[in-house]
Amino acid sequence: MRDFFAELKRRKVYRVAFAYTVAGWLIIQIATQVFPPLEIPNWIVKLTIAVVVIGFPIALISSWAFDFTMQGIKRTEEIEEPIAASVPEKSIAVLPFENLSDDQRNTYLADGIQDDILSNLAKVADLKVISRTSVRQYRGSSRNLREIGDTLGVAHILEGTVRRVDNRVRVVAQLINARTDSHIWSDTFDRELTDLFELQSELAQKIATALRANISPREKAGLQVHPTAHLDAYDLYLQARDLFRWSGAGDPRTHGEKAVELLDQALARDPEFALAHALASRFHSELHWFGFDRCSQRIARAKAEAERALQLRPEMGDAHLALAYYYYYGHREYELARHELGIAQRATPNDAEVWDTDGSLDRRQGRWPEALANFRRARQLDPRNVAVIWNVGETCLCLERYDEAEEAFAAGLTINPRAELFALVRASTELKKNGQTAPLRAALEKVSPQFDPGGAVTSLAIRVCLMERDHASARRWLERSPLARLNDAGIGGVAATLDGYSFPRSWFEGLIARCAGETEEAQRAFRAAEQEVQQDFEEWPDDGETIVLLGLTRAALGQKESAIELGRRATELLPISRDAYDGPVIAANLAAIYAQVGENDHAIDQLVALLKVPNGVTPGLLRVEPEWDSLRDDARFQTMAAGRAI
Repeated sequence: MRDFFAELKRRKVYRVAFAYTVAGWLIIQIATQVFPPLEIPNWIVKLTIAVVVIGFPIALISSWAFDFTMQGIKRTEEIEEPIAASVPEKSIAVLPFENLSDDQRNTYLADGIQDDILSNLAKVADLKVISRTSVRQYRGSSRNLREIGDTLGVAHILEGTVRRVDNRVRVVAQLINARTDSHIWSDTFDRELTDLFELQSELAQKIATALRANISPREKAGLQVHPTAHLDAYDLYLQARDLFRWSGAGDPRTHGEKAVELLDQALARDPEFALAHALASRFHSELHWFGFDRCSQRIARAKAEAERALQLRPEMGDAHLALAYYYYYGHREYELARHELGIAQRATPNDAEVWDTDGSLDRRQGRWPEALANFRRARQLDPRNVAVIWNVGETCLCLERYDEAEEAFAAGLTINPRAELFALVRASTELKKNGQTAPLRAALEKVSPQFDPGGAVTSLAIRVCLMERDHASARRWLERSPLARLNDAGIGGVAATLDGYSFPRSWFEGLIARCAGETEEAQRAFRAAEQEVQQDFEEWPDDGETIVLLGLTRAALGQKESAIELGRRATELLPISRDAYDGPVIAANLAAIYAQVGENDHAIDQLVALLKVPNGVTPGLLRVEPEWDSLRDDARFQTMAAGRAI
């Protein structure tokens, strides 16, 4: 209910209700006092009063849905609030604690204390608590607390130090008003290591009290729950979690497999460590979804770990979030995922990842304004999390709101200049908007040679080169990569882009050879790709991405009927009505199959529909993608590529 009333305030419903009441009262007074002396019929007086009364709920509903801005009337969900536009008094950022121990290996202890305090505070709905990804970036840095408060949009900051001597630990914590730089509260605690988690719960309660937060009995009980009694297991858990956050740099498969090993070690030390079970479930789901390991055993482990976490701690938000991702990533069961997410949201209302996941589900279900609103809510709670910023920018890109997408990607690069995928996707906006490949080609040339997570940069570079009909450069990019399979970054937006699918190297060899006019070599490569994708298909017979790529390879080999059948089967398994994010990509690939096998009318009909949906094709892409070369003489295609309606 607190969230609901806060949303009423944000959407200016209270303000509209007050203004309408005053205006309505004046109108009724005029109608009843002025109209009769002017001999205006009584029925007009009654009608005026009725219109005012009926208009009241309409005005409230309209104020909930729309707002007046400098750019005109907009849906409220589409309006992004500045991070620090309205800083709540009960808001806090818990900065990383400084390790003062002689042994620097005790840094994990300081991180664990800070993290547990943050996690406990995040359970209190009356607070705004900045998530860990944003605050961890201030570890070891010189701290201008006013500037940090402005950046993160909080009124208060907690900082502290940790010193361990043998089996005792001293924690000094201080709560600071970020606007005045004045100390509100500070305390020193000397405890045995065995009392560490009780200390963290006590600290969280003291901070919540100092902020005058209202704590429900359920929230108070949650503050007493400790993650594990085994500090070494907690250390392994923290190391694994550090590998989880996507940063726009690094290979998620390498990180995921290493993290699973760390969590297995943690659970060997404490089999009842529910948080570790929940995080292990998340990693297994991630490895399954992004195409690295789609075997049934992987997703079964994701389910088992989530269920074990819930068995140990039924009320834990992280466990429900893990189960939500099992339904999401394992089976695209978005409503089941949303149910679990609702429980997680009530358990940890300040967890930015919950809101971010809500946005992802909205996007899959075609609720684009709601998706953008939830991503932006997540950004309010985690303003320096580049994964959240990526989702904001990517969603704007899907909606062809290019200026907003550019702003988001630029913000991501400001936070993490090493996040090279941001530089690439930022450059790709001109490709989707105007069909200009030069900005993306230039950005690719600046990417570090060592940065190629899963081959995503290589595959993107090859596609851009083929758009420019530069087969020689495309071949050089492929020769530089030692990988047998390459992931697709999902940036270029080309018809064959299947974000999350790992493409056989031979598929790219075929595309390059075909561009170079080397027909026999292209056919040899496509046959090799077809055999490899066929093996994937036998293992994952209901995976739409695998099926449509098999259709593309058979189209390249001239197997018309089989290619069309596979392409249609893929769109039946994953239509836009079931998945508004991936569905248009699958449908675009069916259009590419039609174009490849000479079914031009079907291809154009498909493209006409895709120009009207988010994450569909764009006129800019149609101008340069080689998939559409067979359609270029068709007047209808020329009209679409020019950006005109058919």
